Amino acid sequence: MKGNIFIIVAVLFLFAACGPVSVNKPDKPTTIADSTSQVKAETVVQPAPDSTMLAYGSLYFGMKKAEVERKNELRQKLGKYEYGFDYSFNGDSALYRVTIKSNGVKVIGYDTELAAYYRNLAQIVETRYGKPAEHSGLPSVFDVQNSGRFLIDRWSQGSKQIDIVFKENALNSYSVLCEITHNPMAEAETVRLKSIKNKDVYEGAKNF
Repeated sequence: MKGNIFIIVAVLFLFAACGPVSVNKPDKPTTIADSTSQVKAETVVQPAPDSTMLAYGSLYFGMKKAEVERKNELRQKLGKYEYGFDYSFNGDSALYRVTIKSNGVKVIGYDTELAAYYRNLAQIVETRYGKPAEHSGLPSVFDVQNSGRFLIDRWSQGSKQIDIVFKENALNSYSVLCEITHNPMAEAETVRLKSIKNKDVYEGAKNF
């Protein structure tokens, strides 16, 4: 009997010494956040080019001479007729005016051929910009002779201005011009040229 009691006590003592059995639970799976899902895609919006800086086609005011000549042909067909292109650059060689010019027409074709060149250009510009802000009607040949040039139509869009004029090239020769001008740049160039022309006067005025 005493032996049985001794065995029971020994077993109890053994369990007490070992303590409670702990079972290792598996760790919770680590969730790796998808970095791409946390980064919000940023949409880069390119600002639209200022339409008032658009001169003609792929030409913009401020372009350098070499780039202008590379991007635009000197003779182009617009509507029904071909026209030539001239450019005006400021002291920094930046474009501030594009001039579209018809062929020279003798006075005998003033009311027919020259008028057709004009109507073709005016219709093209009207299609884009609507009716002109100013319109004076077709001038007589004597009106153009008296002034050298005569403004017929004018459109204004911010700093950009479009004029269609009749111009006397030489005796018995007339052309239609469409001048696309960036006014602030043109005005600045006028001031610059005037200051160069009157440089001696300005220098002398400093003495007074």
